[in-house]
Amino acid sequence: MNTSSSLPPVDLSGDPNLFPHTGIALATRVLADRANWLAVVDRILPWDPARARIAPSVILLMLVMNVLTQHNPLYQVELWVESLPLPILWGNAVTAHQFNDDALGRVLESLAEHGRSLLATLGPRMQALQESGPRMLHTDTTAFALFGDYPSPDTGATAPVDLTWGHSKDHRPDLRQLMAGLTVDESGSVLGGSILSGNTSDRAWHPTWLDQLGQDCPDGFWKGSYYIADSALMTEPALTKIRSLEMHWLGRLPATFGLCNQLKDAAFRQPEDWVDIGALAAKRRATSATYRAQTLDTTLYGQPVRAFLYHSSVLDKKKEHTVRRMIAREAEALEKRAKKLVKQVFHCAEDATTASTVALRAAKVRWHAVTPTVTAQTVIKRPRGRQKADVELPTLTEYTVHWQWTAPTPERIQEARERQATFILVTSDETCDATTALRAYKAQDQDEHGFRWMKEPMHLTAFFLEKPERVVGLGYVLLLALQFARFMRAAVRAAMVDQPPLAIPDGRKIANPSERVILDALRSLWVERREVNDIVWYQWTHVKPHTWRILEMLQIPIEHRFQWEESG
Repeated sequence: MNTSSSLPPVDLSGDPNLFPHTGIALATRVLADRANWLAVVDRILPWDPARARIAPSVILLMLVMNVLTQHNPLYQVELWVESLPLPILWGNAVTAHQFNDDALGRVLESLAEHGRSLLATLGPRMQALQESGPRMLHTDTTAFALFGDYPSPDTGATAPVDLTWGHSKDHRPDLRQLMAGLTVDESGSVLGGSILSGNTSDRAWHPTWLDQLGQDCPDGFWKGSYYIADSALMTEPALTKIRSLEMHWLGRLPATFGLCNQLKDAAFRQPEDWVDIGALAAKRRATSATYRAQTLDTTLYGQPVRAFLYHSSVLDKKKEHTVRRMIAREAEALEKRAKKLVKQVFHCAEDATTASTVALRAAKVRWHAVTPTVTAQTVIKRPRGRQKADVELPTLTEYTVHWQWTAPTPERIQEARERQATFILVTSDETCDATTALRAYKAQDQDEHGFRWMKEPMHLTAFFLEKPERVVGLGYVLLLALQFARFMRAAVRAAMVDQPPLAIPDGRKIANPSERVILDALRSLWVERREVNDIVWYQWTHVKPHTWRILEMLQIPIEHRFQWEESG
């Protein structure tokens, strides 16, 4: 775990009444109160007051604040807490020592068991504050590398997930890993998430995840929404479960499905039905992809669906090199097979023809037109020993196979390139149109951006905890931190509709601030403690203009004395 390089060390010894870099902690506390976050956590996470005098919700929210601020290793969290103005966060009864390793560890172990339910309960509550119902739900998974030697289930370890090897999306196949699954809405707000075993298959996970969403979220919450995912969604159990939740689904049809080729065949037989839908990029450039689409109604697993075929101009350029490379490789393979086949000798034409047919079938020729020729040759069969001059030697006929092939025509290459540059989206909504479907699917990068944010050095590069349960718990802390960061981002962007862009100190003007921009602005805030006539209060200091505006959009008090009262 790495500490953010954006926070230089601050010497507080000169003025104990100044608390630097506390804006994120205070903003998170205000937003948590708005969603009744603490009460929800304490209802879901078990708490034994005999073992812990401080509620798990307090410890968990402090861990989330730490991740959003700088992400210290667990053994340094207590030291970080000492730098905060605890009275305005929790009152005078809370001390930094209460956030020691043991307290943090107990909460992480509890979170490992209840984190999924907690995220799914908090997600709809936080989204409700944005006054928007769920519409487009994007779901994806990622993997986190694990450093260290973790106990396996064979040793009696009891972890809620298996920390094991799997397909490494971090390109570290030498390390064990765990995975995270995430469902966000169209604004990127986190509605649900789950920490998974390191070898979890997306195809097997989707049906299970849909079951859990139905159990953890309020009844009818998902009704009328779109569940959007990549080609791993296209399994009968997953699509059946979506229908039972009264949702629509949208996903990419795998190229391995026979239906994919059938739809492409049908579309390219009717070229006049392609419709130009142009570029969909928000900031269009000369290199932006343009699309043309064709809509076909069909069936999948016995259910009526609508299929959209898209031809991309960017893919078309990329696929030209792909197609020519495939043609060259096939020609090389044909050359090798032809040289091997011509060395074989057959004693009848039928055997030669059969061998040629088998070899062609094995070659799976796709691009070239191969013409086999069986050639007969009469050879003398010479017996052993010296032969008399006047004796006529017997002869026999041998057969060999020669292949000749021609390269595909330019027209064939162009057609193949266009087919390669065409992908297919399928939806259960038969009233959907091609432009709406493509826009919704392209927003799938909301998940990917969230995963990249979680993996930034300022948050986490890899898990270094010893106990598997705490590893899983820390994974849920990251998902909860992302939930807060995305909630802030959605609130700021909603407030900026039809408003001037945000002018930040480096000279840029940003119309849609990212979570990084928002958190960096809040991180720069300081809090000052003041006391007059035995009245103590805290107030913001070091407030820059763009930070001032973000505080206003988040509805966080600016010119406000965060006064602590003992009865509060």
